[in-house]
Amino acid sequence: MAIINWTIPVWKNLKHNAFTDLCEYAGQLYCCFREASNHVSSDGRIIIVKLDEKGHQKQIWRIQLNKVDLRDPKLVIDPQGKLILLAYGRRFDQNDAWLHSQPICWFSNDGASWSGEHWFGIKNWWLWRLTYHKNQAYGFAYNRRAQSIHLFKGDPLRTMLIHKHNVLGLDTHGLGYPNESDICFDVDGSATAIVRRDADSFSAQLGISKPPYSHWQWHDLDDYIGAPAMLQWSKNTIIVAGRIYRKQRLKTAIWELNRQTKKLNLLLELPSSGDNSYPGLVRKNEDLFVSYYSSHLDNRSAIYLSKITNIE
Repeated sequence: MAIINWTIPVWKNLKHNAFTDLCEYAGQLYCCFREASNHVSSDGRIIIVKLDEKGHQKQIWRIQLNKVDLRDPKLVIDPQGKLILLAYGRRFDQNDAWLHSQPICWFSNDGASWSGEHWFGIKNWWLWRLTYHKNQAYGFAYNRRAQSIHLFKGDPLRTMLIHKHNVLGLDTHGLGYPNESDICFDVDGSATAIVRRDADSFSAQLGISKPPYSHWQWHDLDDYIGAPAMLQWSKNTIIVAGRIYRKQRLKTAIWELNRQTKKLNLLLELPSSGDNSYPGLVRKNEDLFVSYYSSHLDNRSAIYLSKITNIE
């Protein structure tokens, strides 16, 4: 049975601290998140914290742009060994009126310094997360008004193009407002994805596809999963983390997904309540490290790191 070994706060102040991700780079843990005056505001900036395996801070970076709200940062390592930072930039004019939004990224060659920003993708299509497979980055982008997701493919440091239109959506599948997502690739090249939905039944969808990822089969998971994060644990097991809704409360949870049966098994809930979740996952040996945010203490959103052991 999976056990929470410890959970500690790694960032807490009077700001709204939220929307995390976690990556291991050069043997170190890197946690990124948004710091702003509120859950939705025009002053969002990105904080990146290098941590040791006990969650202690070793180095801190801050990335911000004038009149741009930098939201939901993600970290991923590209095939050339660069650490890529992905975010969604919401641009505002001098009167704080929203102009448009677009994916944006930075890179680091050494985990110590960061490049300038690079805007890419399609305006107002939110590229949520990137996963590399055979030297190409893949990710789903969503648009609330379109109530659809597209599969993008390419290189975020150059360009990402639509590989498959309308992979999942209201018009094509009768399933409303698909949005946040993650993708895992197996050694045989098959892709497994989980997509959050915020319409009709609100149930998350499990997607299965084989190369060239032009055709997807979707299965209803019969549960709501917000901000899903996935980590391949063994041949047939994927660890899933995200926001769960139980007894009229939002919590951050960890599941075990069986690839063969396409069923979720809830392993545990992390200390969390209120405004919370948006996790990142890293495996070190047989231990699982999870970053997330929660407001269960003092009603203030803070960034936490948990170490989970005894995952079978």
